[in-house]
Amino acid sequence: MDKVIERVENKYWKIEVSDFQTWMLGFYKFVGEWSTTEIKPNIIQIEYTYAMHSKSKILYPLNWLFAKLFWKVYMKRVLENIRNMVSANEPYLFP
Repeated sequence: MDKVIERVENKYWKIEVSDFQTWMLGFYKFVGEWSTTEIKPNIIQIEYTYAMHSKSKILYPLNWLFAKLFWKVYMKRVLENIRNMVSANEPYLFP
């Protein structure tokens, strides 16, 4: 389940993903923060950070590999998809 923790329209979003339906390598939640800064007209810098929370010290090496190998690549793809949406002037609505 995704949950918006904090939102300042067109500036900052903080979300949490938790209550996973399947086992997620010992992770119990992901927290992501998304902030935007207008550098100059029509040029926006996006900074996205995330934290992955696990209660298992035994799974830490697997958690680290997952974050570095899978999640980092996944988030780069997400940002590229957003860049493509912006370039195509696609409408974006966030409920």
